[in-house]
Amino acid sequence: MSRLLIAVIIAAAVSLIAVLVNRNSASQLVSVRRNLLPTRVPAVEVGLEAGPAIIIFTESNCHSCQEVVRLIRGPAGAGVPVADVEFGMEPALHRRFEIDTVPTTVVVDHEGSVISGWTGRVDVGELAMALAEIVQSDPD
Repeated sequence: MSRLLIAVIIAAAVSLIAVLVNRNSASQLVSVRRNLLPTRVPAVEVGLEAGPAIIIFTESNCHSCQEVVRLIRGPAGAGVPVADVEFGMEPALHRRFEIDTVPTTVVVDHEGSVISGWTGRVDVGELAMALAEIVQSDPD
């Protein structure tokens, strides 16, 4: 019986400590928005001519960013204009489009509406589908 009483006391103490730790850490939490994509990025606002485009928000010391840029500028981009918006060169554009994760890649149509996008690694199959969609909807 005494073992059961000791186990209950220990369980109660652990529960009390867990509640106190959670209460203290909850008051110190900071809400950070992550991995959200912009809904509109007109190509002309990132230095391209108006029309469909692939826009990659990067940072110079980001190895994943460099890999995405190589992939998109290579055969995966299918000749669609590409803008590499590097944070060190264009911090105002990162803020304007609320980019908080790099690399962030978006495919936009001729009006600048985001058709598809990714934070981190680009899914090549989804990229191909997005490119097919902008080619079909291009008014030219």
